[in-house]
Parts: sequence; C-alpha cells; structure tokens
Amino acid sequence: MSEKKYTLLIIDDIIDNLMLLGEAMSPAYKIKVATSGMQGLELAVQEPLPDLILLDIMMPGMDGYEVCRRLKANPLSKHIPVIFLSALDKESDELQGLDAGAVDFITKPFKLEIVRARIATQIELLRMRQQLQTARLRAEAASQSKSVFLANMSHEIRTPMSAIMGMTDLALEKAVDPQQRSYLETVKLSADSLLSLINDILDFSKIEAGQMELDVHPFLIAEAVEAAVRTVSVLSKEKGLDILVDIAPTVPAMVKGDSLRFRQIILNLLSNAIKFSEKGPIRITVTLEKFGLETVAVRVAVIDQGIGIKPDKICSVFSAFSQADSSVSRKFGGTGLGLAICRQLCELMDGMISVKSEYGKGTTFTFIVIFSLTAQELPQKKATTILEEIRVRPVRILLVEDNPANRFLLRVVLEKHQHQVTEAIDGIEALHILLEDDSFDLILSDVQMPRLDGYSLTQLIRCCEQGEELDEEVADRLEASLVDRLRNRLHGRHRLVIAMTANAMSGDQEKCFDAGMDDYLTKPIDKEQLAATLRRWLPAG
Repeated sequence: MSEKKYTLLIIDDIIDNLMLLGEAMSPAYKIKVATSGMQGLELAVQEPLPDLILLDIMMPGMDGYEVCRRLKANPLSKHIPVIFLSALDKESDELQGLDAGAVDFITKPFKLEIVRARIATQIELLRMRQQLQTARLRAEAASQSKSVFLANMSHEIRTPMSAIMGMTDLALEKAVDPQQRSYLETVKLSADSLLSLINDILDFSKIEAGQMELDVHPFLIAEAVEAAVRTVSVLSKEKGLDILVDIAPTVPAMVKGDSLRFRQIILNLLSNAIKFSEKGPIRITVTLEKFGLETVAVRVAVIDQGIGIKPDKICSVFSAFSQADSSVSRKFGGTGLGLAICRQLCELMDGMISVKSEYGKGTTFTFIVIFSLTAQELPQKKATTILEEIRVRPVRILLVEDNPANRFLLRVVLEKHQHQVTEAIDGIEALHILLEDDSFDLILSDVQMPRLDGYSLTQLIRCCEQGEELDEEVADRLEASLVDRLRNRLHGRHRLVIAMTANAMSGDQEKCFDAGMDDYLTKPIDKEQLAATLRRWLPAG
C-alpha cells in the first residue's frame, strides 16, 4: 500500500514563484496553485482539500493576512496549516502573520531546502494529529460498544433474575414445610449474591466509562451506617460476629451527599470483614476529620479481627480484579471488584481510602469522604407496610413484556391486589390491543422487546395523542393503515406509561423520559418498588 501523497496549495501573484515552488515540491506532494487571494480561498475548500497552504503576503486586491484570517474563519479550511512566504522581514510582520493564524513564517529570498524542511515538519505534525484523531475515534467507538454490550448484558441477565427472585418470593409466601422453606431461602440467598456480583461489575464499568454520577441530597449519617449494618446482619449472625458502631458526637447528624454510594462503601467493607473473619467483634467508627465553612470531611473506619493481608499484597488490594492471593479467591470467592469500587467511589466524593493490616490478626480499612453542610431537615416518613403501599384502587393494566416468566410473575403480583391485567408480548401486539380497547389506566411496558420496543411504543403513543408526525424509523415498521387508525383512536388524551428496564447504564433514565414515559422501574422488580410506583401514580383505594 503506497504512502499517502499530501496536497499543497500555493497562493502567490508572481508566476515565477509559483513555477519555482511547484516544480521543487511536485515530486513529493500534489500541487494546487492560485494567483490571487480570492482564487486561493475558493481552492482551499474544493476537494481534495489541501493539507498545507503556502501563502504570500503582498498581493493585489487582498493581502495574505486577510486571506489567512478568512481561511481560519471558514469551518472547512480553519484546520489547514498556513505557512507565510514573504519578502517582509520585520519582527512585527512575522507577529502579524502568526496572529492571523499561520503556523510558520519564512522570509524571502529563501532556500528551497529550508522550505522543504519546514513543510515536512508541518506535514509530520499533521500526520500525527490525524493518527491521534483516528485513535480517539476508535477509542470512543470501543467505549460506545462497551456501553452497548454492558446495557445488553444487564438486560439479558437482569430479566431472568427478576423472574427467579420474584417467583422465589411468591413460593416462600406459600411454603409451609420447613425443608421447602429452607431450600427456597437458599435459592433467594444465592440469587441475591448473584445480583450483587452483577451490580459490582456494572458499577465498575460505569465508573471506568465516566458514567457514574452522584445523587446529592440531604441525609442522616447514622441512618446510612445503620442501613449498611442491617443489610449484612443476617450474614454476621450466621458467623456469630457482633458489629459495633461508634459515631463521634462531633460528626454532623445531617450532611448533603450521595447516601447510597456512602452506604455502598461501608457495605462492601463490612461484607469483606465478615467474609474474612472467624471471630469478632467488627467495629465501625465514624469521626470528624475536618470541618470547613461549607463542607465537612468524615472519616470512617471498619476494623476486623480476620485473617489479615500479607505485607506484599497490601499495595494491590484496591486494584481491579485483584485479591490477596489465589487461595483466598478459591476459598472465599468474589470478583475482586469490591475494593476497587470503594476506591473509585471515595475519589468521586473527593476523598480517599487506605488500609492497615497485620497478617493473621486483622485489618482496618479507613476512608475519608467530603460532604456539604446543610441546615435542611429531612421530612418525617410515615412507616408503611408493603400491603399499605400497594393498596390502590383496582385498575386495568396493559402489561407489555416479551419474557413469559416475568409476565406471569407480574400478573400474579398485580392480580393479587385485584388489578385487571391484559398481556401483550411486544409493542406491536400492544398497539392492536389499544385499537380494540383503550380503557386501560396504566401501560406497564418493558423497554427492550422484539419487533417494537418500549421506547418506540411510547413515542408512537405520544405522537398519536398530540397529533404529531411519527419518527421515520418507527413509522417504517408499521403499516400506514395501522398508524391512521391509532391516530384516530389515541388522539387527545394522555395515557400513563411506566417503563420496566433491566438496563443499568448512565442515561437509561433520561432515555425513558425522552421517549415520553411517565416513570420507570428497574429490574429485578421487587414488590416494594412496584408498590411505591403504583401508589405514586394510581388513585388510592
């Protein structure tokens, strides 16, 4: 494959100069010539675009400075490097040329060897910029492909996980035999562990892709710590490990930050402490590191009396996919992502994490995070049970879901509370149902389905409701007669659409709302999540 031959545009009103430079440069470059500034501007934007421009300054009609300024003002030519060739030799002339946008200034009379060397330098810089641009575009494409893969993987794993966990919950409600309950509780525990691993992988990928965003809001520090302790309480009791919490009185009761991610760090560290400990207690201390005018630094330490970490392994514990050694991985399991996620979450919150350990005696993980101070008071929450939350007036629901197990699960949960459920396996079937019966109080739709997905289904419904034109990509998948009938049927009234999504990447929430959905549920869907959403949108019973 031959090397690319770059194109030079030479702009000079002196024919002898054009001939001299053209002949000297033609063996190595393709040559375009212009005898005036206006002609040069026209050639600069004609294919093939020049890779470099040699420009005289003193020309009738329009001088080189003005030509250069116009070149830099045109989006098609602004990135083409310009070298001035001029008999003007004052320092002010050179500065004026560089100020106009040139990359170099060569004074006449010149030596051809110098011109060739200067051109070669600029062409090499251009070639390197093009290589960097190509590499950047490839990296962006790879990152996009990774995001699409993770979103698809999330959907494909979370959809069956939703059915497994939901069916297990239903079976536990009916199970009377102690042995059956024991089996089902083991299934639920395993499903919860698997979901935790999935979440770790997705969290790590989102952070690596720069897609993790903090949800900043006021919260109680003690409440967040206690929530993390409650989450692991079953595991700690099984091993006979007490968890002691000590929050210093100097720590502000309420701060402004991401309580979920703060709790996640503590939860990961507690899970590790329980996993690697045979005796307790495990201690959590929360102290004030620094108090500022608008922010506060909080130090949290999780201290265990577990197996500890060998000195030569401490430096790698926060690396992704890393564990102390292969025997630990075989004995205790895990992806090796938990501590890497902790480190990255601490950095997201302008903090840091560290570890001290004595092999065979125990480990102390300490992290510091920065929160904003707030005087806002949290609203008092009324304690409600799941049954109270889901108690809304029975309504008619169109359930659009391509996974049979999830359709069955959702139908059972909804009908248990007297809701009438009509099923559709995809968006196309849902549209045909709406043509026959448009009296549903709620459309509960999965987002990723064959033939017509939930996003397109909602966009079509909104366009028909508002009398707007359909997106061409959506319209091409439907018969024109179907669209016309839908317009007549759906026009004039807003229908409540709630999405069900197994995608977990940044932007999925915005994608749902951009499509016109009123709300969304994340898979695996649990009864509390479903209850709260129904109560938010449907009339109370």
